[in-house]
Amino acid sequence: MIIAIDYDGTIGDTNREKVKWIAGNLGQAVSPWRCNRTDCVPIIGLDAYERMGNHVYERESTRQANEVPGALAALRALSGKAALHVVTARTEARVPHAREWLESQGVLSLIAGIHSSAGSSKSAVCAALGASILIDDDIRHLRQVEVAGLHRILLQDGRDDVPDCGLGVAFCASWQDVLERVAAIG
Repeated sequence: MIIAIDYDGTIGDTNREKVKWIAGNLGQAVSPWRCNRTDCVPIIGLDAYERMGNHVYERESTRQANEVPGALAALRALSGKAALHVVTARTEARVPHAREWLESQGVLSLIAGIHSSAGSSKSAVCAALGASILIDDDIRHLRQVEVAGLHRILLQDGRDDVPDCGLGVAFCASWQDVLERVAAIG
């Protein structure tokens, strides 16, 4: 089994770094699970989102992020059952920051590869990898995916309502929920 996993907001909790940036720069309070691009742009605007990304996705901010609760233990558990690939929308220039963070957390050796979907799509990367599962915190990467047999999981840690994910996308509010969903997939 091959599992593709997003990095930002799914493994590294850069969403909480976004929360800090939004509060400090815009004076707004936004829940971490609403800090993915699809949910956040309507709240703060595209220009502010891009300025925030230019801060949050750089080395220092990436390094100071914590894990999404339960992510590291989940990676350890999943690595015994599947090949794990990080599939991120980060540009190639910003992928090394995520790699460095994974190494500092002691889990880089569990990752078979780190792939940027910048200039492509996560769907295309998953198809090329032959992925069985894609886990992401942004619904835009999960809807209208045309990869046969790809199970799609929306992980928005701490979200207390169940969003309308669309056909074929499962919602999980924690990494424990993800582990249960993956176990059910087999």
